[in-house]
Amino acid sequence: MTTHSFRLFVALLLHALLAPLFSPAVAEEAEPADTQEVSLVTWNIEWFPGRYRFARGERVEDHMAVVQDELREMNPDIFLAQEMRGWQVFADLCAVVPDLQPVIVSGFRSRSTGEYWPQQIAIASKWPVYAAWAEPWQEGEEFTPGRGFSVAAIQLPGDTLRVLLVYSVHLKSNLAESEFQARRNYELRNESIRQLLEHIDEMESAFWDRVEGVIVGGDFNTNHDGQFGDDAIEMMVDAGFHHTWGDTPREERLTWRGSDLYEPTTLDHFFTRGLGEPQAEMVEVSDETSDHWPVRITIPRDQLEPAKE
Repeated sequence: MTTHSFRLFVALLLHALLAPLFSPAVAEEAEPADTQEVSLVTWNIEWFPGRYRFARGERVEDHMAVVQDELREMNPDIFLAQEMRGWQVFADLCAVVPDLQPVIVSGFRSRSTGEYWPQQIAIASKWPVYAAWAEPWQEGEEFTPGRGFSVAAIQLPGDTLRVLLVYSVHLKSNLAESEFQARRNYELRNESIRQLLEHIDEMESAFWDRVEGVIVGGDFNTNHDGQFGDDAIEMMVDAGFHHTWGDTPREERLTWRGSDLYEPTTLDHFFTRGLGEPQAEMVEVSDETSDHWPVRITIPRDQLEPAKE
């Protein structure tokens, strides 16, 4: 994150964090539905809507309708999405789930051409959000990844000063025409994770002791099966994150459906810190929706309560 962006983000958060001290009504409005679990879903929805970059007309309308039906059924409390064309289509998608509000959709541009890239990264929440931000990856010493991340500081129930940090990511793909390009993809993903972990540390410091937990979800384009040459998964675990796939057998977590050239594999993940050890699961949806399956985790409500002293 650039120094200017970081300071602006912190300023917005401090304003939001202090506001409830002078407005008790905020805490009452912030209380979510009384449920025993909090549901989070991450989903790469493949050039949404349309499933192709230049999709138009009925193809777009049909894709929107079938994905809306699936999301309505899932009914997540917090929703992370990748490959969104922009804010409006994400808002239209979330509108079918009561109280689910879009809070951030990135606006990244191609580093090579400068054109707006119609595969953006989004977050929606049923709970109030102090602030939300999208930040492109910064120039690295050797590698500069494309895209970036979206993040939301979500207000937790009860004590209005407690925060859940939620990140949505979409790391470099595995498209490569040579071994050199494949290795470069690995290094780009490693650089993204390095910057992501640095940003999380900055945010936790900015919030003092108000961060109750951190969640990172999205399309990592890698896994922990020895299939790829990056260290992204290991880096997250080494930083104290719980990998929610854990010991799930490979055949039960093939989140990418595969293609004529490649077998199905695991590309989509949730990582959590400070929230126990939730277990991820794939959500069964129509094959008309995406080449990725949605991934869901549920967190017991008591994991989000303030620690007892």
